[in-house]
Amino acid sequence: MTTDGPTGRGAGARRLLCGALFALSALGLYLHMRRFAFVTDDAFISFVYARNLAEHGQLVFNLGERVEGYTNFLWTVFLAGWMRLGWQPESSSIVWGVLCALGTMLVCGRLVSQAHRRPAWTSPWEAVPALFLAALPGYACWSSGGLETQLFTFLVTLGSALHLAASEEEGPGPAAGLVFGLAALTRPEGNLFFALALAHRQVERWRQVGKTGRFWPSRRELLSIACFLALVVPHFLWRHHYYGWWLPNTFYIKSSGGRGAWGRGLYYLRRATEQHALWAPLALLLLGWAATTARPVRRLASYTTLFVAVFALYVISVGGDFMGLFRFSMPVVPLLVTAGAVGLRALLARLYRRRAPAALAAGVVAALFAVHLWHADAVDRAALAIGSDNGIDTPGYLRWYTRDRALIGQWFGRYAQPDDYAAVGGAGAQVYYSRMRSLDCFGLSDEYIAHQVPAASDRPGHQKYAPLEYQLSRRPTIITSNYYRIGPSPRCCPPLSDEAAWRARGYHYVSVQIPGLSSPWYTFLKRMDRTLGPFGPINGDID
Repeated sequence: MTTDGPTGRGAGARRLLCGALFALSALGLYLHMRRFAFVTDDAFISFVYARNLAEHGQLVFNLGERVEGYTNFLWTVFLAGWMRLGWQPESSSIVWGVLCALGTMLVCGRLVSQAHRRPAWTSPWEAVPALFLAALPGYACWSSGGLETQLFTFLVTLGSALHLAASEEEGPGPAAGLVFGLAALTRPEGNLFFALALAHRQVERWRQVGKTGRFWPSRRELLSIACFLALVVPHFLWRHHYYGWWLPNTFYIKSSGGRGAWGRGLYYLRRATEQHALWAPLALLLLGWAATTARPVRRLASYTTLFVAVFALYVISVGGDFMGLFRFSMPVVPLLVTAGAVGLRALLARLYRRRAPAALAAGVVAALFAVHLWHADAVDRAALAIGSDNGIDTPGYLRWYTRDRALIGQWFGRYAQPDDYAAVGGAGAQVYYSRMRSLDCFGLSDEYIAHQVPAASDRPGHQKYAPLEYQLSRRPTIITSNYYRIGPSPRCCPPLSDEAAWRARGYHYVSVQIPGLSSPWYTFLKRMDRTLGPFGPINGDID
C-alpha cells in the first residue's frame, strides 16, 4: 500500500495491483447491485416523461398538460434519447446507473493520486475508495433503482476533481464549470454544489492574495463560471417558457413540509450516518487533516468538509427522503470516502513520522474493509426486508410495491381506452404500463395541487394530496388513489358501508384477479357509466 518507491518493475507491479483492485471493485459493485436489482416506482414518473418526449415530442406527464413533475431534466432527456433508439428505460436506467457508479469510483482514484501528487494508477491507495464504495449498501442499491442518483453523483465528484486539480493561483477552468452545469441540469442541487465550489475557491483566493495580488477571479475562473451559466441559464429560461414557472412543480410540493421537515431530516441524516457508518471516513478525514501539512491533502479535506456540512443542512431542511438506503446522501459519499482514505494514509504517515510500511498499511485497510463488509451485509439484509422506518421505506418494500403496481398497470393497459382517465396515488409504474392519462394525487405532476392545496403531511414527496372533490371534478374512469384494496378474495377488503356513498357519486367497486399480484384480487372504483375490460356500465344494482 505504498505510494512512493522506485520506478521500473516496482512501478509496474503497483499499476498491476491497482488495476486488479479496481477490477475487483467493479465486479463487487455489480454483484452487490444484483442483490437489489430493482427500479423504484418514482423512477417510472421520469420514464413517462421520457416516453412522451421520445414518442410525441412533449416533455409532459399527460399529453397537452405542461407541468414539470420531475427534478432530473438531463436524466429524463437522456433516457428519452435511448428510447428513440429502442432501448427501454427499465433496463437502460440500470445499465447507465452502474456505469456512472463505476465512473465515480475511477474519479475517486484520481482524487487520491492528486492528493498524493503522483501520476494516476501508480498506487494501490487509489483503489481503496472504490473497494469501500462497492461494498456500501446505498451506493450499490442506488446504482439500480432507475433514478438519476449515480449520474448526479458522478458529475458532482468529477466537477470536484477538476476543481481540486487546478492550481490555487489560477483556479479551475471551463471544464469544471461545464461539469457542474451538467450536474445542475441533472438535479437542482447541482447549483448548490457549484456555489460551494466557488465559495471554497474564494477562500483559497483570499489566502493567495499576498502571493498573487489577485482578489478577483482569474480569466480561467470567469470562463468556468461562464460555461456553467451557458448551460444553466438557457434551461432556466426554457423552463419558464415551456412550463410557465421558474421552478419545477415538484419544488412547490417538496418545500411545503414546514417545521416537521427538520425533525424528519435530522432522523434521516442520523440513520444514514448509522447505516453507512459515515462517521468513520469523517473521523479519518479530520484526523488526517490535523496530521499533515501537505497542501493537496488539506485542500481535499477542507473542500469535502464544506460539501458534507452544507449538504447535510440542506438534507435536514427538506426532510430527507422516504426511500431507504438514503439515496439523497449519495452525492457527497464518494468525496467523504475518498477523503477518509487519504486521511488514513496521512495519519499512518504521521504515526510513523515517515511512509508507513506497506504490510502495516495493507493490514489496516484489510481490517477496516472486513468490518465494513460485515456491517454492510447486516444492513443489506435489513434493507431487503419489507418494512418502513419512521416513514423511510426499505428497498425491499419499494421493490415489492413497484412490482405490484407494474402488474396492475399492465392489466389496465390491456383494457383502457384512449379517453380513459385515472386518479392514482402511486403515479409511477401503474401509469407507465397502463399508458392512461392520470391525475397524480400527490401533485408532483399537477399544477393545482402543487400551488393551491395546503400541505397535510411533512413526509417528503407526500406533503400534499388531491382533495376528493378535485379528483371527482376530473371525472376519472377509475380511482385507485386511496380507494383500492388488494386481498385474497373480492369482498375481503372494501368497506361495504361506503358503497352507497360512492354510487351516489357515480362510482362502484369492481374486483379483478391479476396473476402474480401479492394477493390475487385487486379491488378499485370504476365510473358506473363506463366500460373497462370485463366490466360494463351499470344502472344501479350493486355487483
